[in-house]
Amino acid sequence: MRIFFLSLLISISVSAQEQAVRILHTPPKEKLNKTILDVAETFLGRPYVPATLEKTPEALVINLEAFDCYTLVENVLALSLARHNPEAGLDVYREYLQLLRYRNGVIDGYPSRMHYFTDWARQAVDNGILVNVTEQVGEVQDKPIDFMSVNRRLYPALATDDKAWAEIVKTEKELNENAFYYVPKEKFAAVEPLIEDGDIIAFTSVIKGLDVNHEGFAIRKGGRLHLLHASLDEKKVIISKETLQQYLDRIKKHSGIMIFRPAR
Repeated sequence: MRIFFLSLLISISVSAQEQAVRILHTPPKEKLNKTILDVAETFLGRPYVPATLEKTPEALVINLEAFDCYTLVENVLALSLARHNPEAGLDVYREYLQLLRYRNGVIDGYPSRMHYFTDWARQAVDNGILVNVTEQVGEVQDKPIDFMSVNRRLYPALATDDKAWAEIVKTEKELNENAFYYVPKEKFAAVEPLIEDGDIIAFTSVIKGLDVNHEGFAIRKGGRLHLLHASLDEKKVIISKETLQQYLDRIKKHSGIMIFRPAR
């Protein structure tokens, strides 16, 4: 898919452009998963800042100076995909980012951005970017997803906009028509050996109506899996000192994990 950009629809700082160019001009690793970790590690120490994408009107915001867990994952993936593209460059990166972040790669207001991680991941799978490993090793969780529509007051873009709210309701209905696979935390040890470096790990939620609390990248250190992520606790991008198993067990609001792997 080729996406063409209007300058109106892009918000990117000069420093972000410069950093993206430096990353994109670095030769890729042999495999995409190795490139993903190489790119992600360039952001270690960057501050954790939520809600960096909120812009009126809706625009493709590119911020490489600060991240939340979601924006770290999608920017790293977009940069890595672009680095492996023969036409690697800033425009290719922006195309991948827009394709990942927006439904069908089209910016059409707040509801066109994919706010639920499961929605984001499903589109990436459909576009041949990721493989849903969870479907092979996990089980189906019978959990309706409706947190945003039920709690619309928590989202300024939905609080008073009935049209936008109705679009989110429609998105939730479509999400709930698909099976929701996860690995319960008590079964994590059995699947840990199957997780590879660079896999995206999403932590499913015990919160009613919510699919995922957090996400990051699996990285193996000393033979054990750890998490490279934008940490709310540490307020920056880190590689966790605790193992992935220890992190999952410690956070009570996590019910388990989903695993998504680069498709190439």
